[in-house]
Amino acid sequence: MLTDELQKKLAKRIDGKLLEKEREKKSEKDGFNKNKVMDEVFDKSTTMTVSGLKNSGTISYLNGAMGSGKESKTYWAVSPSGKDLALKIYLVATSNFKKRHPYLLGDKRFTKLRKGTRHLVELWAQKEFANLSHCFDSKIPCVRPITVIKNVLVMDFMGKNGVPEPILVETEVDYKDYERAISIIDDLYNKAKIVHADFSEYNIFKTEKGLVVFDFGSAVESRHPNALDFLERDIKNITKFFVKRGLTVTNPVDVIKRIMK
Repeated sequence: MLTDELQKKLAKRIDGKLLEKEREKKSEKDGFNKNKVMDEVFDKSTTMTVSGLKNSGTISYLNGAMGSGKESKTYWAVSPSGKDLALKIYLVATSNFKKRHPYLLGDKRFTKLRKGTRHLVELWAQKEFANLSHCFDSKIPCVRPITVIKNVLVMDFMGKNGVPEPILVETEVDYKDYERAISIIDDLYNKAKIVHADFSEYNIFKTEKGLVVFDFGSAVESRHPNALDFLERDIKNITKFFVKRGLTVTNPVDVIKRIMK
């Protein structure tokens, strides 16, 4: 069993630069609380998991945070060969995962649901890895997953020199972007047999090569009992975004009919 002193040493080795980057990013209004960052992200189990990724040669070091949500924090990592990677760490100290049961119940791939937030968080990480792996193999333009261990998901880094690609909401859009977004939803459903279930302008990178989808934790198989409801919601949400940007687009009802043919 790890002593408190050993745990502190491991945590210090892993997040030395990380905490500095977090400090720089915090505004004066929010301030910076080192203990809060440690408690939310690097608990004992997560510290050991990240240390294991270093020991296995998956990553060399972390360079800092590049994204934060209610359920996870994403960090810019670097492999021993110098390749940029993204480390998505799902927060164990959160209650938001309790609301995620509808996306797990009914999914035949994940039937062994046990009580406890940690189990649910780790199951969610496995679910996103499985969804990403399947979609990537199905030639869907999504972020390539590398591995998942407990609550830590390792993926390709979308961007350069630690700067992520812009997400759709941060860019100027045109009708081609709309067509491509709908095409991705279509391919997800008809080729990968997957419904994203959280398809929005916040979960799509806009790169020089086109749109790339990420955040597949909520995604379900097309045979899921709520799949059609999620599909309809995805189409309505992305349509609403493009309409707000002043584009004239196809009625969501007609899009759903076309995809369902």
